[in-house]
Amino acid sequence: MKRMILFPLILLLSLCMMITVSAGTTTEAEQETPEAAADVLVIYFSATGTTKGVAEKIAALEEADLYEIVPAQAYSAEDLEYSNPESRATMEQNDPAVRPEIAGELPDLSQYETIYLGFPIWWGQEPRIMDNFVESVDLDSKTIIPFCTSGSSGIGESGANLEANAGSGTWKQGQRFPGDVSDEELKAWIEEMKGAGAMIMKIGDKTVDVTWEENESVEELKALAAQGLTISLSMYGGFEQVGSIGQAITRNDVQTTTDPGDIVLYAGDQLVVFYGHNSWAYTRLGRIDLSDVELTELLSGGDVTITLSVE
Repeated sequence: MKRMILFPLILLLSLCMMITVSAGTTTEAEQETPEAAADVLVIYFSATGTTKGVAEKIAALEEADLYEIVPAQAYSAEDLEYSNPESRATMEQNDPAVRPEIAGELPDLSQYETIYLGFPIWWGQEPRIMDNFVESVDLDSKTIIPFCTSGSSGIGESGANLEANAGSGTWKQGQRFPGDVSDEELKAWIEEMKGAGAMIMKIGDKTVDVTWEENESVEELKALAAQGLTISLSMYGGFEQVGSIGQAITRNDVQTTTDPGDIVLYAGDQLVVFYGHNSWAYTRLGRIDLSDVELTELLSGGDVTITLSVE
């Protein structure tokens, strides 16, 4: 009898051990499975904290990693005095060959596909420490999206300068933001950088085909359009319709003779659509793809309303 009882007990204990080992193996395998790493990195240099705030917002929206470019010698308030020709930043910006030293180790970019690159605008340009950074890392096969902060100056040639100094990577059109830019504006811009739709123009109820310029003024206008933008235009001079955008955007005016269909920015905050000709200093935004006759019929009969949106 004892032998008959002992055998089932041994069998039961063996089964329990097999179940325990199996469960332990599964748990170990699950623990060893790594979480998916972020493929987006936000890199920024910020001497006063303004660019840092925008960079942190972008990183939060993109669920991205953050890396701060820290100068080996920090910039003091005196170093950043715009009006002092002998201040450190002024002297650096006046010498394109200067490369301020970066503290600490440079980031390992191997796991990242997209890199947002942020910096303040100093004297109309990128800080020289940014030139040092892009020359010191390998951006091959990366998509780089520059952004900057400033009181009023646009990004200008900074993105192109950094692209030239880097010598690698796929660079997108840069964008300037104020320090208090909203999450909604940044989200619209991010979606645009990812190719989320084109800007659509309606004049009244008619959707018109537009060939937009590739400049920062159009990028800023598109960011506004992504939230929905309606502009009331009024006839002026018998050759144009003009109306307020509602806020100033970057302007790069040049003396221009317009043709019917031209869309321009005037005085930084006025959108002008032409159905005739004029000569003045404007920033070109785009051109409506309609004939002169169609434009005259559409725009010369009285005030119109333009609606801009993003698909």
